[in-house]
Amino acid sequence: MCIHLNLMIFTKIIRGFIRAKHQLAQSLFPNFLEYSRFVRRCNALLPSIQVIRQALVFKEVEGMSVSIIDSFPIPLCQPIRNFRSKVLGDYANVGYNATKGQYFYGFKCHALVSESGYVIDYTITPASMADSSMAEEVLSQFGTPTVLGDMGYLGQSLQDRLELKGIDLITPVRKNMKQKKILFPNFSKRRKVIERVFSFLTNPGI
Repeated sequence: MCIHLNLMIFTKIIRGFIRAKHQLAQSLFPNFLEYSRFVRRCNALLPSIQVIRQALVFKEVEGMSVSIIDSFPIPLCQPIRNFRSKVLGDYANVGYNATKGQYFYGFKCHALVSESGYVIDYTITPASMADSSMAEEVLSQFGTPTVLGDMGYLGQSLQDRLELKGIDLITPVRKNMKQKKILFPNFSKRRKVIERVFSFLTNPGI
């Protein structure tokens, strides 16, 4: 289901991007291809674009020691319609946004980001999917030796499984835990990078 959702969301994003680029090209070149032919050309190039992106990601993560993992909500309606909305009902559902302290209907994007703000990998799931349950999938291709997560990734079982794969997952600690401090320099400051990336991606003014 995650793969199908990724493809569906990615397709919608690409359609909007292609339409905008076509309008720009037509304004610059009056004899430019009509929209339908332009779309066919772009579709034919999609496999090549995916290969190029993967190569760029491999280059970006080469030698990288630290990355940041988190998720952000993709609501499809206002909270008041959470349990009435039928938009993409076969895939979307209701989840909880801990940051805003409210429930939402839609999807959730789980992402891995570099300290420079580069989106390394991501996956789209129904809104109810817990962050911790998707961590291993998000880290499966481009996991770095150290990954910074928030409370959503707290759990010894997950940390142990990732440790077997050579990944040290660093998270905040609860007040009742023996370890009272996060043993990682500037943890909160370094995690703010992914918050800025998510803010950019979800800003409706973009």
